[in-house]
Amino acid sequence: MSAPPVEQSVVVGKRAWFTVLVAGLFVWLLAAGVTAITDDAILTPTLFLVGSFLIPVTVVTFALGRLDDSRLGFSVVLKGFLIAGTVGVLVSAVTEIYLLPTGSGPVGNAAGFFGVGLIEELSKGAVLVAVAWGLRERTVHGGMVLGAVVGAGFAAFESAGYAFWTYVQHTDDHPELNILQVELSRAMLAPFGHLTWTALLGGALFAAAAPRNGGFRLTARVWWTLLGVVTLHGIWDACYGWAIWLTQGLTGNGWVADWPDDHYWELTPTREELLIFQGFYSTTQIVLSVIGLVWVILSWRRGRHRTPPLP
Repeated sequence: MSAPPVEQSVVVGKRAWFTVLVAGLFVWLLAAGVTAITDDAILTPTLFLVGSFLIPVTVVTFALGRLDDSRLGFSVVLKGFLIAGTVGVLVSAVTEIYLLPTGSGPVGNAAGFFGVGLIEELSKGAVLVAVAWGLRERTVHGGMVLGAVVGAGFAAFESAGYAFWTYVQHTDDHPELNILQVELSRAMLAPFGHLTWTALLGGALFAAAAPRNGGFRLTARVWWTLLGVVTLHGIWDACYGWAIWLTQGLTGNGWVADWPDDHYWELTPTREELLIFQGFYSTTQIVLSVIGLVWVILSWRRGRHRTPPLP
C-alpha cells in the first residue's frame, strides 16, 4: 500500500512581497481614481477588496518568503486565509452579539472590549487548528506563518466590512475619499493587529503539538500566549475611548469616573482637542505595536532552536 502523497510546499521569493505591494498600490489608486471620475458604483467593490486585502496579502507574502524550515502546502495557506475571513468573522460576530453585554458603564464596556478580544482570538485559533490538523510537520515557524495567514484573512474581510459601512454612511459625500481614508488607516495598522496576535498564538500551538502527526495540546505556554494576545487585543480596542477620556480631562471638560467608550465626546471636539486625542491614541497604538513586534521576533528566534530537522 503506497503512502499518501505529500503536498508541494509553498515557495515564495524573498522579494515577492515588494512586487505585490507596488502592484497592489497601483491598482488600488487606479480603482479609486476611476471610480471617482466615472461615479460608477459597480467599481466600488473593487476599491473595497483591493484596499482591504493589499496589506494582509503583502505581509503573508513576506512571511512565506522567509519560511525555510517547515512545509505549508498551498491548500493549507488558502484554507487558512479564506476560512478565517469568512467563517471566522461570521462566528465571531454572532458570538459577540449574543454573549457580550450591551449595557454601558465600567462593567459593560470592559467586558465588551476584552470579550471581543477573547472571542476573536479563540475563533482564529480554532480555524488555525482545523486547517493544520493534518499537517505532517509542525514547527514554531510554521505555526507563526500559518497564524499570520489566518490573521490576515480575518483582517482583510473585516476591513472590507468597514469599507462598505463607510460607503453606506457617505454615499452622497465623496465616498471614495472616505473609503480610502478608512482603508489606509486600517492598512497601516493591519500588520500589528490580527496578524501579529494570531502569529503568536500559532507559534505557541505548534510548539505544544507533537512534531509529527500528533494532536494539539493546551500547555502553559499556550494559555499564557492566549492571555497575552487577548490583553493586547482588548487594550487596542479600548484605547480609542481612553484617548477621548484623557483628552477631555486635560482640556478642561472634566474627568468622569466611568469606563471610556467610543462615544465619549461630551461636546463637538475642537481642533486642539483632536490633536491631543490623536497624540494619545497614536502613542498607545505604537506602544502596543512595538510590544507585539518584539514578542514576534523573540518567538521566531526561540523557534529556531525547537525545530526538528526535515527529512
